Amino acid sequence: MFRLPDAARSWAVLIGTAHYTHQGGPADVPSITNNVLDFRDVLIDGQPGAFAPERSITVLDPRQPRDLGLPLLQAAAAAEDVLLVYYSGHGLIGSKKGELYLALTETDQSMPSLTACPLDVVREAFQASPARVRVLVLDCCFSGRAVAGGLSGSSPPVAEQLEIAGAYTLVSSPPNSPSHFEEGKRHTAFTGELLRALRNGVDGAGPEGVSLGALFPHLRLALRSRGWPEPEQCGTDTAANLILSRPRAGRLGRPGPEQPPDGPQGPVTERERFQSLVEAGRRLGQGGHARSAASELGNVLDEMTQILGSDDPDTLAGRIEYAQWLGAAGQVREALDLSTAAVGALTRVLGADNRVTLVGRAQLAHWTGETGQPLEAARLTGEVVTDLTRALGPDDRETLLGRGRHAHWLGVSGHTGAAAQLTDLLVTDLRRVLGAEDRDTLVGRINQAQWTGRSGQTRQAVRLLNSLVPDLYWLLGADDLHTLVGRARLGQWTGVSGSAKGARGLFAAVVPDLSRVAGRDARETLLARSQLAHWTGEAGDPRTAIALFRQLLDDLDWILGERDQVTLVNRARLAHWTGADGDVRTALRIFHEVLPELRRTLGPGHPEVRANEALLARWRRRADRRLKAEILFGRGHRTTDRRGLGTWSDG
Repeated sequence: MFRLPDAARSWAVLIGTAHYTHQGGPADVPSITNNVLDFRDVLIDGQPGAFAPERSITVLDPRQPRDLGLPLLQAAAAAEDVLLVYYSGHGLIGSKKGELYLALTETDQSMPSLTACPLDVVREAFQASPARVRVLVLDCCFSGRAVAGGLSGSSPPVAEQLEIAGAYTLVSSPPNSPSHFEEGKRHTAFTGELLRALRNGVDGAGPEGVSLGALFPHLRLALRSRGWPEPEQCGTDTAANLILSRPRAGRLGRPGPEQPPDGPQGPVTERERFQSLVEAGRRLGQGGHARSAASELGNVLDEMTQILGSDDPDTLAGRIEYAQWLGAAGQVREALDLSTAAVGALTRVLGADNRVTLVGRAQLAHWTGETGQPLEAARLTGEVVTDLTRALGPDDRETLLGRGRHAHWLGVSGHTGAAAQLTDLLVTDLRRVLGAEDRDTLVGRINQAQWTGRSGQTRQAVRLLNSLVPDLYWLLGADDLHTLVGRARLGQWTGVSGSAKGARGLFAAVVPDLSRVAGRDARETLLARSQLAHWTGEAGDPRTAIALFRQLLDDLDWILGERDQVTLVNRARLAHWTGADGDVRTALRIFHEVLPELRRTLGPGHPEVRANEALLARWRRRADRRLKAEILFGRGHRTTDRRGLGTWSDG
């Protein structure tokens, strides 16, 4: 019988050593940080998840054995159903007995017995734990030296150390083989495949999720097919039916680094408590942490529905708020479905002209556009603005915000000039009604600059942003998300107006700030990283642009999925810069792979599709001229370099 852990009685301890400080220590492996944090996300994903967040401990870069051992021993003593321990880092082998040591931040490879953590610490924790099932996952090699592309070396077998009584053990490679990692990848090879299997499912797994029994053969085949070290397992059969994660169903990413702001203290009633929690979730989303806001609001909404009822006005308003941040977190289709259902209920319960109903309609229009129907979104937002003006008045904040949404979807549907004119008029009214220092006025100015640039007035967009960014800095603060977005927009239009090096410099500065404030996986951060890669290429450094795009695509594939339009667009950009760097064979292959997906996702007439079709035709003409003899007479007719076309510049 397949089963999930009992979340109330199970503990997970996820340990990773990515960075090493000792001169004689192993090499850094930055992707190990993602290994640990993304593994925790997979374990706790769902409402509830397979493991409870408060019982899923992460230990990053432990310096000494006690930093690893204390949380491990505490979790082991508390676990009654499942104890899961994961370690990712370097594995070291003792010089005399061949015992396995887990490398720590201050480890000296020449003295593992004094500076690393022996596997015996894990063994003792497992043997002392009352947990019914104990699972150990090791992503490390069993050697003391790192070489480029792996953690390698030779060592005595250590299988007997892994035969922990009553435990199931899964390791990333055989005793004498290195584990594999690649520079710039989000995860190490073994953990990346493990997480994708747990999150996305595998062939042969049931609807309940991926059991350990189904996981191991999948990992072995997947890693073998890539020429990477094959994993090994040992232990009891009692864990074969254990499932470590719930099936993927619109998962959310990891919350940003900030915690939800505190709401009003001591609400008098249950209703006030819910209102406080919804407001806290809203502020969290407005601060740039949409995924965290959606997660918090989803939990609150479940409780509101149970206590207040599904048709209570506060519950219905909470559903609209939840849909807002769910969509902002990237789950657009789910946001549209939720908004559609909520608007129907709001109209029935509160009436068509109620403020919450009108806000819900505006949101429904927005998610209609985000799912690929910009013309329909423009029509719907136009209707909502008319009703907002009639019901609430032309100077109501929701009416003004509705006008901004209407301008947005007009611009996205191709009417950029009209969008620019509407945002010009809107900013005037926002200043008059809300004041020059109001956040919505400042956001309106960001949109004004964006549509000014999109309508062809790129230098005017730069002038508007040069005036706006200082206002954002002083009024909202240097680390406010809108300040950082304003800086990113300035970089964009600086590049489009002719200064590729200026754009590269602006994006090189704003990407670290976005990563720190919004999170490395936030949408604005990912878009800024894409722009940085693009303008790096335009500034004359295609090789660095290719490296940046490859790193970005690895993250996009994990966060958004390989068929998301942002992922596809960046794959096409990688193709272009690959061609610009001289490897036109690979560029053409990538273009031919990605263009059918772009046509299906964006539509054959979309500007991005047409632009990439033109680029494909351009690189084909170059390739056909250079390789005419080979194309007509076969490869043996002409000797080429290893990439097939020699090296030429993009011009």
